Amino acid sequence: MEYVILNNGVKMPKLGYGVYQVSADECERCVTDAISVGYRLIDTA
Repeated sequence: MEYVILNNGVKMPKLGYGVYQVSADECERCVTDAISVGYRLIDTA
């Protein structure tokens, strides 16, 4: 996984998983699966 260092020193993954317009039930399953395979940035905007 590649990271970028933010101005405040926080290390943020360059690759994230987005859940825009995903239903609540499907979102929970998708985020759980994404975390289990290594995603650490979840975009919920």
